[in-house]
Amino acid sequence: MINLNLNRFYSVLLIIFSISLLLTAGFITGCGDEGDPVTDMVSGDGDKTTEPEPTEPVVDPPVVEEPEVPEEPKVSFKDDVMPILAESCATANCHVAGHFTNLDLSTYDTFKKGGDRGPAFVAGDGKGSLVVKRIDGSQPPQMPPNGPPLNGEQIQLFIDWINEGAENN
Repeated sequence: MINLNLNRFYSVLLIIFSISLLLTAGFITGCGDEGDPVTDMVSGDGDKTTEPEPTEPVVDPPVVEEPEVPEEPKVSFKDDVMPILAESCATANCHVAGHFTNLDLSTYDTFKKGGDRGPAFVAGDGKGSLVVKRIDGSQPPQMPPNGPPLNGEQIQLFIDWINEGAENN
């Protein structure tokens, strides 16, 4: 009877061993190099113990910045400044060709040229320009001498136009 139980024990043991062997073989097969082709495992290529071949560095694409679009001038010489000059300054016996201080305010070019006392304006320096100092009264004599002084909005147009580059626009 011991012999029969021993045979049964060996049979159960053989079955457990066989199942363990199958599970172990399946585990080993499933744990191979992930993603590597079978030929790599056979030939030894891709061996983790060797130094990897150098690769080209990853280069981020260059950052392309949007070009800065200059803002359109807010103040126009032709539409905003010249009408004030024509009405208040470039009048007979005042700032026209051949008259007072040789400062002719009847055109952009002659305004830009200036007169006997230097340039009437310096592009980019609205408050420091002679024309602004004269029309706001900070440098006597205040202009225009014969007639009402320019209002704050008109003076600000001159300052803004000059600060924006004093273009002939």
